[in-house]
Amino acid sequence: MQTKSIEPYLNCSFECSCGRTHKSLFAHYIFEPGAIKKLPDLLAQLGYIRPYLISDTHTHEIAGHQAEEVLKGANIRFTSHILKSPNKGDLAADEHALGSIAMGNDKDADIIISVGTGTINDLGRYFSYITGRPFLLIATAPSMDGLVSGVAPLIFNNMKVTFPAQEPLALICDPEIMAAAPLKMLAAGAADILGKYNCLLDWKLSNIINDEYYCDTIADIMRTAVDQTMESTNGLASHDSRAVSVLTEALVLSGIAMDFSGNSRPASGAEHHQSHYWEMQFLFDRIPAVLHGTKVGIGTVLMLELYNKLAEMEKPDFSKIRENISCRLSMEVWEKEIHRCYRDGAEGIIQLEKKTKKNDSKGLLERLSVMEKRWDEIKALAKTAPKASEIYDVLEKMGAAKVPADVGICREYVYDSIRFGKELRDRYTILQLMWDIGELDEAAEKLVEKYCDET
Repeated sequence: MQTKSIEPYLNCSFECSCGRTHKSLFAHYIFEPGAIKKLPDLLAQLGYIRPYLISDTHTHEIAGHQAEEVLKGANIRFTSHILKSPNKGDLAADEHALGSIAMGNDKDADIIISVGTGTINDLGRYFSYITGRPFLLIATAPSMDGLVSGVAPLIFNNMKVTFPAQEPLALICDPEIMAAAPLKMLAAGAADILGKYNCLLDWKLSNIINDEYYCDTIADIMRTAVDQTMESTNGLASHDSRAVSVLTEALVLSGIAMDFSGNSRPASGAEHHQSHYWEMQFLFDRIPAVLHGTKVGIGTVLMLELYNKLAEMEKPDFSKIRENISCRLSMEVWEKEIHRCYRDGAEGIIQLEKKTKKNDSKGLLERLSVMEKRWDEIKALAKTAPKASEIYDVLEKMGAAKVPADVGICREYVYDSIRFGKELRDRYTILQLMWDIGELDEAAEKLVEKYCDET
């Protein structure tokens, strides 16, 4: 089944009004009952004869075993590699898992097939990219927005790093399998999309302040995805097949938007920095992993609080801000804080800052000059943000986590993620703006007071 909002972007290339040519290799979207049975015909159509299947113990049981049986029935030779999680939590998309995939690799395989949605998808499309082979995805849950993305967020040296990856030629989804996914996975997928409210604001904010590339066409694709998701949230709690179909389509659109932009900017902003920071802390402290989209939903509420604050803020005294620049954290103190927060990943953060100079006084003064001139435009943008309470209510209706304590994120993690989560990426967001005008530390204190338990 191909829906009207996705069909125009299948295997397409077009000149955009933004001045760039947008391309997508994603050509086949199969969303129908028994979709996995179409795998042999799809491989024949694409011209591939020897797949390398990658799954984990959960996704193999859900769909991997069925894919193997279908391939056997069609007399198609294949190799299957099943990853096992080393801990009680979910499998991590790190160098250890990638090494396992590499060691199980069939050098004669001509296409990589991931069976799964989150970690397995990220690992498979990155492995496909570095080995120069095409990629196909059999999804098992609508739980994340990278279904057809051309980038993969992986953990490398204890850091969450976004790598280039191979977008899939085809996506196979059986609605019965997708709808049967645990509610927490459905809610995580929806929360991941709701985060686009914030990331689109961040993207436009950087366009205003830094003249960063911005595309209205791509932003409109993302807004369609968000609108569709808002329509689906009421039906997700009952595993309604129509709601799951709408959500899946929104997740696909999100991946297409990232593919068109060549990076994750249209789908990842400060809300993802919160999620990535918390994920790293969980890894450091050996706490079982929490679904990415679940954390993004919580981060979205927090970041929209900052935009809501910005919308009501009077124009700052920029002369006073400039006078107080010398009172900011020294590089020496900043590095101590980074080592405290990022632990084994600290050196990567420090090297990123030395390269990008996000917190350098020269760049800060340049941004302050732009902000002072365009404050009304910045404030008008902030006023378009939905209320944080609105997203909180939607998460609550879906039965999703809505505050950090719901998934074991402690006060310290939250306070530090708001103050230092921006250091994870060279990407301008509401967090950097609040730091630029000297409001970030106070904002962190107020958000922790409002959304975190005392314990």
